[in-house]
Amino acid sequence: MKKTLKYLLCASLFFNFQISFINSVSAQQDDAYNESVLVKGSFRPVIEQAEKQHFPAVITDTMERIDHSFQYSISPSRLKALYEPARIKAARIIGEPATKLYNNYFRVGMGNYWSPLADLYWSSTRDTRKTYGVRINHRSSWGTLPDYGKNHFGLTGVTLFGKYIVGDQLQLSSDLNYEHDHNLYYGFTDNTLQTALGLSRDDISVRDYSASYNMASLNFGLRNMELDVNKLGYAADLHLSDLWTVWGANELNLNLSGDIHYGFPLLSNYKGVAYLHAEWEHYRNATPGNGLDGFLGIAAGALRPEYTDHTNIVRLNPYVDFLFRGLNIHAGLLYAWDGYSAAGTDHHHFFYPDVTVSKKLMNDNLILSLAATGGIEANSLNRLRMVNPYVNPDFEPGVVTSHYDFIGHARWTISRKLEANAEVSYSLREGDLTFTLNPLYNLNNVYSVVYNDLNRLTVGADIAFVNDEMITLRAGGHYYHYHITDLGAVASVWSRYYRPDWDLLLSADVNYNDRWLFHLEGQLLSKMEADGGEELPMRYGINAEVEYRHNRALSFFLKMDNLAFQRYYYWANYPSQKGLFILGLTYTIPHK
Repeated sequence: MKKTLKYLLCASLFFNFQISFINSVSAQQDDAYNESVLVKGSFRPVIEQAEKQHFPAVITDTMERIDHSFQYSISPSRLKALYEPARIKAARIIGEPATKLYNNYFRVGMGNYWSPLADLYWSSTRDTRKTYGVRINHRSSWGTLPDYGKNHFGLTGVTLFGKYIVGDQLQLSSDLNYEHDHNLYYGFTDNTLQTALGLSRDDISVRDYSASYNMASLNFGLRNMELDVNKLGYAADLHLSDLWTVWGANELNLNLSGDIHYGFPLLSNYKGVAYLHAEWEHYRNATPGNGLDGFLGIAAGALRPEYTDHTNIVRLNPYVDFLFRGLNIHAGLLYAWDGYSAAGTDHHHFFYPDVTVSKKLMNDNLILSLAATGGIEANSLNRLRMVNPYVNPDFEPGVVTSHYDFIGHARWTISRKLEANAEVSYSLREGDLTFTLNPLYNLNNVYSVVYNDLNRLTVGADIAFVNDEMITLRAGGHYYHYHITDLGAVASVWSRYYRPDWDLLLSADVNYNDRWLFHLEGQLLSKMEADGGEELPMRYGINAEVEYRHNRALSFFLKMDNLAFQRYYYWANYPSQKGLFILGLTYTIPHK
């Protein structure tokens, strides 16, 4: 007991000495000396029970004191266990049963005017390396118009396609196509036939004024998708097509294109990709001199002699894509060259800008874009017959269409369900395409190609409302203003033909419980000037479609076109049917 009291007395004296020393040192203001004391060890926050002892200390310190600043740090350390648990083996996850694949469907239907519809699609099932398949489609109509006779048309196509991935980067793809397209030059009345040729409908056959196109094409491509920094990527494509007509005209088209791209670092936080696109486009057109001898209504001596022409177009387009300080930038330049084998034609060189800059604002709800672009397109026989199916069968290749386009676009996401778009563009066009009736065809039912130089201002806007993919409403339209730059009164008149001043579109889509699908569409197209001072009336149309999905494999549909029952004209002397209804079904065979 005496030893214990001695130890407690010594501890108390030492403790009181430390407190007195610290208090006296902290009172000094000069020459502070910092020192840290780090205490390590196992810390147990336990309060020991002991009787309070009071030993007032009296210390007289005559030494010069140095100010100390003490910092205590208690760092608890974790004990390392000697026991190590055994490792848990990885669990083996059993995959879910493979779901049914819908890799095929066929769609069939029939409408008024004896209008059959058929579409068949089939492709291979799951495979990480390859995909292949076939698609067959047919659409035709065999109707008759009052005073105009038969207005038959038909389109049949077959496509074989395939894709194979070599390694992890190289992709090979190919498709083989055949298309048969036929229509009638029905744009003449019984009265016109009697007045111009002295014939009645019973005196002629549809073969006398029919057109038939056949086209076979092959596409092959290879590409790697390397876009990493300091990695080189490439792509190459081959297109070969042969178009031949019932009257003996032929157009062979060969297109070779490719590009290389290289990713590179930009400053320290950005990445860019540089591209070089090159393309060679070749057309060979041939027409026999007597191929149209039996064509109804052609004037004597209107046929041109047999000829063969070649057209070549070369394009080089270097550009870069990158994101810099919130700006998406596409910057490049397009060089184009065109040449013709026909006598008296010149070669032309063109340079076009290829720049687009876009910026996201207002938390990405507003996207503004500015663009300056351009290019050339060949006015091939295939392009012309797709634009106007009643073009002159005695086709003569024309000049290319060259255009410079300056565009401003804004997309505003007003809310989660509402979005608006607005665009203004100004286009400088040389060799712009339009059509006029050819006077060498006595029935006034065949069009010739006209090329004009003009400037076009287009202002367009649309707004869309989407309610959880159940209801989609859309409204939009365009206004067009043309400034003719051709010299000569005739060219100025032609350049206005078949160009609308404005158009409007309203549409609504409803998805009810993924079972019933409804589509309703309304269209308005302004009046258009046509040949001989004629004005085609404003075109208004209402189209609708209803589909009922019985299950994932079977559905039924009803298509209704031109519900306004308007006999509208898109080309002079070619009226439309007043209404078209097609009822059909789609069926899919599930495959595991």
